[in-house]
Amino acid sequence: MINDVLVPGLVYGSLYGLVAVSLTVLHRPTRVLNFAQGDLVMLGAMTMAVLTTLPWPLAAAIAAAGVGAVALVEERVAVAPVLRRSPYGSAWVITTLAFSLALNQLAGRLWTDEPRTVEPPAPLSLDPLTFLGVRFNSYQLAVVLITLGVVAALERHARTRTGCALRAVAADRDAARLRGIDPAKLSRRAFLLGGALAGLTGALAAPLTLASVAMGFGLLIKGFFAAVLGGVGDVRGALLGGWIVGVVEAAGADYVSPGAQTAVLFAVTLAILLVRPQGLRGSEELRRV
Repeated sequence: MINDVLVPGLVYGSLYGLVAVSLTVLHRPTRVLNFAQGDLVMLGAMTMAVLTTLPWPLAAAIAAAGVGAVALVEERVAVAPVLRRSPYGSAWVITTLAFSLALNQLAGRLWTDEPRTVEPPAPLSLDPLTFLGVRFNSYQLAVVLITLGVVAALERHARTRTGCALRAVAADRDAARLRGIDPAKLSRRAFLLGGALAGLTGALAAPLTLASVAMGFGLLIKGFFAAVLGGVGDVRGALLGGWIVGVVEAAGADYVSPGAQTAVLFAVTLAILLVRPQGLRGSEELRRV
């Protein structure tokens, strides 16, 4: 069970958790769930596949910065105009989905549909190791540790002045503006950071899943599952949700059938949300009407 379920569940769950974390970063100041986030992750992975001649850390930094810039463009053309007209509307569902389709079509023209191999950075490798009967490789361990580091950094950032401003905008955009906080500026920062995290996620995922133009949709769906399970808006909850999704997916493939793992994931998610509709770490939101 440990080698077949827990190890792959935690590793791939860390990737799903990072997708959920990047969604959370965008959602806090905007109340927007970005339907293009999966394709931003794909763009990061494909950038790594193109920059194989560069040192891995430099290529990952370029991928994160480039995807962050693309996310900022998305905020300017697909999100900001919608929020200016209706801060609490839902037209962003259509605009972010349209941006996702455009980005995927552009990527399809730039690269073929054939998956590309990306090697992990030295001295890390995909060669199996065994410790106390547990089989893993050094790159898998690095992915989990980097994910924990990202979550710790974001939790620390949440206690800064900017983090407090983000929570104020998330609670009430209009009231925050009256207190001198610029929601539009925070939205731009959030999309830049969320896009950079998506690029980093793609860089980390490429050696494990192969880089492919078609990889974004699956990661988006599982990232949404993770965010909802953990509680939308909670960074640690996003990581917890990602691990749950990863472990349930691996258990479904191992104990039921590889073709039934999505159905198992849906069933477990439904069961959890029936008990905790706000997610495992979410809190009920009360509004006076």
